[in-house]
Amino acid sequence: MRSYRSMQAGPFGAMGMTPGVKALLLANVAVFILQSVMRDYVNGVGPITSLFGFIPVEAFFHGQVWRFVTYMFLHGGITHILFNMVGLWMFGTQIESHWGRGPFLLYYLVCGLGGAFMYGIFKLFGIESAMPMVGASGAVYGILLAYGMMFPDSVILVMMILPMKAKYAVVLFGLIEMLSSITGTSSGVAHVAHLGGMGAGFIFLKLTIPSLRAGTGLGNPWRRWRGKRRLKVVRTEPRAGGSTGGNAGGSSAAGRPAAGPQTSVDRAQVDAILDKISREGLQSLTAQEQEILRRAGRR
Repeated sequence: MRSYRSMQAGPFGAMGMTPGVKALLLANVAVFILQSVMRDYVNGVGPITSLFGFIPVEAFFHGQVWRFVTYMFLHGGITHILFNMVGLWMFGTQIESHWGRGPFLLYYLVCGLGGAFMYGIFKLFGIESAMPMVGASGAVYGILLAYGMMFPDSVILVMMILPMKAKYAVVLFGLIEMLSSITGTSSGVAHVAHLGGMGAGFIFLKLTIPSLRAGTGLGNPWRRWRGKRRLKVVRTEPRAGGSTGGNAGGSSAAGRPAAGPQTSVDRAQVDAILDKISREGLQSLTAQEQEILRRAGRR
């Protein structure tokens, strides 16, 4: 299995290309080519956008739930898709290299759904309730949030010009979107959807990764959490004398080995191995480390 974990965070995120990001890029570009061929976004709203863009009244009241997903793959012009895809590549590749493809794609979907839901709630009863909203921006803003939480001190280039730490860039973009939503500036930009993507991403991360720590390499966000809850540490040394009664042979009154230094050593070893999995993946474990985990999970 190819490992992408050697890529480092930097001004342009991970400079490689991970499978999930590649698939999303290809899907978005393919749909955009189809839109271009059909001149879907050139003169008003074309047939593709009409059928697959996010129209709040249709999605909420007429059961057209596919719009919550399909709108993410449509764009309103070359500049629109270019900025979204560059952001996806810059930040998404680094995140996927730590989480893996499945968790990354699920997170991307959740952020996109959050963007559509918030946009729909705020626009449901206004004139924009019948107007389509398109673009991957909600999901990309969620990706930016996750990047800022995982690599807060990584320096990125804001607008390709201004170097800034990721944690400050996330706050800056969030404030810009919030103020733009309140004042109604930048007509034609779905600022509420951007905020929805960031909000959905933040809630999702907090619910699935209670011990989220910046830059530790989270691996699979759920496997690590559940693994720590389920693993139990067992004594690896044989009991002295083989006795099961009383306190003979180092056993407790209940017939189990008395707690000692070996138990704490094993617990420390398990924690160290779990941290290594988070940083480097399961494939990085040695045969000895795998055996320690197997022994720890038997009971």
